[in-house]
Amino acid sequence: MLGTDYLVNSGGVIYAAQERIIKTPDHLRIPEKTLGIPDQVENWLVENRSEFAELAEIRRCAAYEYREEVISRNMMELIELLISDTDMLPCEAAERISIRRVTYRESDRTAKEIMSPIPTISINSTVKEAASGLIESDGSILAVVSSHNDLLGVVTEWDITKATSLGNPDDQPLEEIMIKDVIHASPDENILDLIRKLEYHEISAMPVVEGGFVLGVISSDLLARKSLLRLLQSSLEEN
Repeated sequence: MLGTDYLVNSGGVIYAAQERIIKTPDHLRIPEKTLGIPDQVENWLVENRSEFAELAEIRRCAAYEYREEVISRNMMELIELLISDTDMLPCEAAERISIRRVTYRESDRTAKEIMSPIPTISINSTVKEAASGLIESDGSILAVVSSHNDLLGVVTEWDITKATSLGNPDDQPLEEIMIKDVIHASPDENILDLIRKLEYHEISAMPVVEGGFVLGVISSDLLARKSLLRLLQSSLEEN
């Protein structure tokens, strides 16, 4: 077990060092204007190769140092769990440690890192146009924005369904049915904060907003697809 843990963490921790231990500085991220243009990307990489080499060496040293800490911590956790419950099998203890490890690693991720794009629609649109927008985007929520792209509200599948059931006309102004008091997330909120907010307000999705501008959307479906929701909820219940 010691050997297995060492081998697994040697690769895992060194790989994780790429962004978790030593993050890539902004000036070493490929410029968006060059993306999709192979020659320009290649030239940019060549121009910055010395800095990339320095960064790689710093990451290598940090990763090896962190690996020893991780393996030592894992062994201590394993021993403590087996001592606390003499009926627990080593594989059960290892599984529990894995859950804790993933929870710890993922809980630091922010809304900006995991959000998905959110379709927008003009405040001057109609209910019918909003329904078409939801169908085209294959989503459940639209951000209603001003001519300057400021967030004014959101409209969901439920809002459209409710308006239709009441016999409202297709050309009804979207402003009359949209949700104006929007629950939203900030880009730097972490996953645990996002889950708590979704649960507290009993909503399934919310836009990510910064300075009045909508950046994306966070939803329970998104978190579930990333295999985090149930794992993190379990961790919250244990605490």
